Amino acid sequence: MLLLDKEKRKFSVNNDYLWLLITFIFALIVFDILIIYENKFSSILSKDSFLAWHTIFELLNVIFSFIIFNNCYYSYKHTKRLRIFIFSLTFLLVGVINFLYVVSFDSAVQLFIQESIDLTVIYFIMNRFIMALGIFFSSIIPYYKKSKINEKAISVFDIITFLIIFLVIKCKFCIIPDLFFDGYGTANIREFLDYIIIALEIFSIGGFIRNYIKFKDKYIIVICCGLILCSFGEIMFILYKNLYDVYNLLGHAYRSIGIYLIYYSVFKYQIDIPYFQFKRAQDTIRLYANNLEKIIDRRTREIKEVNERLLSELEHAKKIQQSLLPDKRIEFSSVIFLSEYIPCERLSGDFFDIYEIDKDNVGMYILDVSGHGISAALLTMFTNHYIKSTERLIKRYRGLKPHKNLMHFYEEFNKLNFPEEMHIVIFFANYNLNSKVLTYCSGGLNCYPILIRKNGDYEFLDKSQGFPICKFSEFFTPEYTSVKIGLNKGDRILFYTDGLIDKKKNKAISKRKLIDILIDNRNNSIEILNSKILQEINRLDNKFDDDITYFIMEAK
Repeated sequence: MLLLDKEKRKFSVNNDYLWLLITFIFALIVFDILIIYENKFSSILSKDSFLAWHTIFELLNVIFSFIIFNNCYYSYKHTKRLRIFIFSLTFLLVGVINFLYVVSFDSAVQLFIQESIDLTVIYFIMNRFIMALGIFFSSIIPYYKKSKINEKAISVFDIITFLIIFLVIKCKFCIIPDLFFDGYGTANIREFLDYIIIALEIFSIGGFIRNYIKFKDKYIIVICCGLILCSFGEIMFILYKNLYDVYNLLGHAYRSIGIYLIYYSVFKYQIDIPYFQFKRAQDTIRLYANNLEKIIDRRTREIKEVNERLLSELEHAKKIQQSLLPDKRIEFSSVIFLSEYIPCERLSGDFFDIYEIDKDNVGMYILDVSGHGISAALLTMFTNHYIKSTERLIKRYRGLKPHKNLMHFYEEFNKLNFPEEMHIVIFFANYNLNSKVLTYCSGGLNCYPILIRKNGDYEFLDKSQGFPICKFSEFFTPEYTSVKIGLNKGDRILFYTDGLIDKKKNKAISKRKLIDILIDNRNNSIEILNSKILQEINRLDNKFDDDITYFIMEAK
């Protein structure tokens, strides 16, 4: 809208222009009827009836002017639009001067003093001229142009302007009153100003139509219709021959209807349409509030169903992943393995495997994938496929040479389109059942296996410190090195991931405590040793933030 910052409402362009045509034709028809039946209307219209209707029309103009000012004043406080500021100034001044005009007109008729009559004419002309000038400036000011003027300046400016006009007219110290009082004649000056007022209103209509072409807003046309009627009113004021002429009364009627249409347009945007939008929003909120419980229940059921399906799928995935793990207890001719697997979620990023390479060698590895959950679990399955080859020759070749196995795994990992942040740390080894020699190679695992000798000595398998499996082949080619170590009967090795000793995430066992448990139980069975480790884990909070995985190897 040309007055307020509201959403643009689209209407039929043809229908809107049709209202302009209808208004023009209506005003023209009434004017033609008046010309045809002028004598009959003049005989019917008495002075008393003229004064009554005249007073009604002008009081309506005063009321509508103050209402337009009030609406625009409070709208300007929020929008700071310069166009609204001009409307507020204009209609406050118009309302005050129009009120003085009504008062002075009544006194002029009753007292029939020439000075009062001239004063009434000046008020009447100034009132119309200020309104036409203000609306004209409003029509040419860009719609989105802002103003930094405080809204209180509207009242101050209007009061100052009114006092200047009032003092000029009463004290006669300006050339404008001299034109009326010193021989030039009010009629000639009045007609001259009437033509200027008509021109301003016609130009204003053009300015508003230009706004309508841009915004296609129905209520711009309403203002244009009001200005058409005001223009016809000005024509009536030019044509009337005496004070109580029917043309004069029709001019006041046209002008009152025109101001009403301007008021109607402002009212729609300032009060009616915003209230309707607020009421509609209120009804919508009330509807949602009344149905909120039902909506929440329905959404809760839907979320619950989706969650149950997801949990069911995760449970299946968990079974698939754990089916790939080796048995908890595995025994070969000269070695025993006992393992534990405690995921912090339904799916784990830890994984290990113990498998036979050939009748003389056993392969094993333990790894930790970055992250947890589904993505980490999928990567563990990928690892299981590429580390433990099913082809006999490859299985033996890589299984007996851990560094070759990890290099092959690094190369295959970089060929695939894994996310850059995904990586794996791994420790791979093979054990010869006859020679009791363990050959191992680390792929960046930060938890070195702990070797506990039968005599109570211990050491870490930290002689191999390889590079993690990650997306880095464009910048770096790692070198993996295998290291050999001999075992004796009763020697044990604990392979584990960092979840077992990570105090920050799991409030877990300290590395020193873990070593003490291994040493203190070196003469106990491997099952008792495992139960002691589990006892320490169970003392902790069961809500782990990292997976716990380990297996114990004992040479026979």
